[in-house]
Amino acid sequence: MDWLREWAMAISAGTWLDPEQHPSLPPALDHRSPCPYNEVAMSGYSLLNDIIFKIVFGSDSSVPVLRALLNALLGLQGSARIVELEILNPALDKEHLLDKGVVLDVKARDGQGRLYNIEVQVGPQNAYIARAVYYLTRLFTGQLEKGEPYGSLARTIGISLCDFTVFPDMEDLHSTYRFHDRRRDRELTDLLELHFIELVKFRRNKPHDLRTPFEKWLHVLKFGELYEGEPALLPEVLRQEEGIAMALESMRKAQASDEVRELIELRLKAQHDEATRLYYARQEARQQGLQEGLQEGRQEGRQEGRQEGLQEGRREMQMQTARQMLEAGLDWVSITRFTGIVPRDLES
Repeated sequence: MDWLREWAMAISAGTWLDPEQHPSLPPALDHRSPCPYNEVAMSGYSLLNDIIFKIVFGSDSSVPVLRALLNALLGLQGSARIVELEILNPALDKEHLLDKGVVLDVKARDGQGRLYNIEVQVGPQNAYIARAVYYLTRLFTGQLEKGEPYGSLARTIGISLCDFTVFPDMEDLHSTYRFHDRRRDRELTDLLELHFIELVKFRRNKPHDLRTPFEKWLHVLKFGELYEGEPALLPEVLRQEEGIAMALESMRKAQASDEVRELIELRLKAQHDEATRLYYARQEARQQGLQEGLQEGRQEGRQEGRQEGLQEGRREMQMQTARQMLEAGLDWVSITRFTGIVPRDLES
């Protein structure tokens, strides 16, 4: 992909390629496009693929990379900065990888005892916020062994990297939630903290625009495929940021592994199969519901017909009785009191 190398070198220098001079340049990479990478199909799987993410940030050798990522995403400085880190679930459970709903998250504990749960999600899911809260609280409550005091519970932080819109009414891409008294504007505790980072709202696609470690890591997470080729293509501003070069090198190795690519393909196939099963199950249920609705409608129609017939029959009997009473010489006051019929009813 020669155009990709040329494009990477151009943006690392803060320039754009002219499509007239580079006819092989995909239309999505036109120099007038403000955020071209969103539409480019790269040759490999990105850091946002959950298997690649797990290998790069959640393996036994991933401690330096994960530590740099967490410090950048959470903006940790000074004494709060993570120095020591242990990954609690470093194994990639291949046996259950294809199970429905399996989550490839990364769990870790730092030297201060704080717990972290971080995952990527590229597409919207039903009740995603509830799911994020559920996994955070599972990690939190799983700390205590039998007989241990509540005071030993450590602060637990969840980070959801979402390449879709979670909060459409918010412009900020990073939102943080804790227990909070809204009425008194008072925080109850920082023991539980949940971060949502909406990558879809991140627009800094040119490396020379990046200022903070947070922005540099988001750029790499979202546009990392751009640097899947030669390491020399990595702009200096990214190369100098702790952990980024190591993360991209780990991504390249994972992409080059036949075993990893097979796992990704199998997982994608399982997801497509499940989506297809759900689609046809919904179609069948919809068709069945339609048939049942039609049958019920017919039954209701027959029932309504009976009711209407009964009502018409009663009305006709009342009219006949009123005529007979009128012929017998009774007054209308008595007739109406007895039958409910008034003079105009008979006239019509």
